[in-house]
Amino acid sequence: MSTFLDFSFRCGDKVYKKILGEIEEELLILEEDLLAWVNTDINFIKQPLKEMILAGGKRLRPAMVLAASRFGQYDFENVRQLAVSVELIHTATLIHDDIIDDSPLRRGIPTIQSRLGKDVAVFAGDFLFSKVFELYAYSEHFDLLRIVAKVMYQICEGELKQREDLFNTELTFKDYIFRIRRKTAMLFALSAELGARASKAPEKTVRALHKYGMNVGIAFQIVDDMLDFTSDNNKLGKPVGADIREGVITLPTIYALKHSKQREFLKEILANKSADEEEIEEAIEIVKNSGGLDYAKGVAEKYVQKAQQSIAELPDIPIKKVLANISSLVTNRTK
Repeated sequence: MSTFLDFSFRCGDKVYKKILGEIEEELLILEEDLLAWVNTDINFIKQPLKEMILAGGKRLRPAMVLAASRFGQYDFENVRQLAVSVELIHTATLIHDDIIDDSPLRRGIPTIQSRLGKDVAVFAGDFLFSKVFELYAYSEHFDLLRIVAKVMYQICEGELKQREDLFNTELTFKDYIFRIRRKTAMLFALSAELGARASKAPEKTVRALHKYGMNVGIAFQIVDDMLDFTSDNNKLGKPVGADIREGVITLPTIYALKHSKQREFLKEILANKSADEEEIEEAIEIVKNSGGLDYAKGVAEKYVQKAQQSIAELPDIPIKKVLANISSLVTNRTK
């Protein structure tokens, strides 16, 4: 049971340690729950799924469920499965992302698609989605499945939009935000909303927490896209510059395409599906030198501010600081 705690402390993130201090016990229980829910009698997929869960991540989405539920009639057993469900959805989307991107690594370990093939990985992702449906079917929160199902198809829309926009150098800021709201932020917003609704928080509080989650999720994805340029392979758990290699145009690149003195050359490289490694490296340097990363960080910080403003009027209970810490963690993380 110590795996999650050890992983979190290895991150060296003081903010995250504060979060653990508030809901550490519940998160550790959820770690065991996750392993139970991904268990299967199919041996050749059993261990890879277990390893993916143990590789972790910061479990921000389950943490949001738990934190948001404190604004109502808090009962851990009442929201326990909901917290598991959002992490299962997240894990399933990561498996499918890796198939689409042909990613060799995820969180520093070989992806399921690289180990067992794309066909097996598709079924592994579908297996987890099916587990989510099973979870709601046998829980007290079947009524929330409608909200969950809507978010799941919106996540798919985000992924499809990203696919549609590959190598498109005409993308705007509005296009980008539309995509990442669906691809990433919707699940953060869902996590906060589920916790609040399950604990029967006032509707005004539910809306505030949903808005908080949306803004945090947008900031999270912007920072994730920045890290694709600034992190190293070991920290990121995937090759640096993967987005440019795959034709995914993100916010730093959108800025560079508009403001860099080398924007025409950058546009030429990005639109070339057969660009070689030297050209890819040149594109990465152009984006870095354009001020795109500073711009993206500023935008992410504005969304964090919006997130904190969203919950400003909520009761000043201790868990409110956890939500503030989560939003701060988003812009301070290094992987």
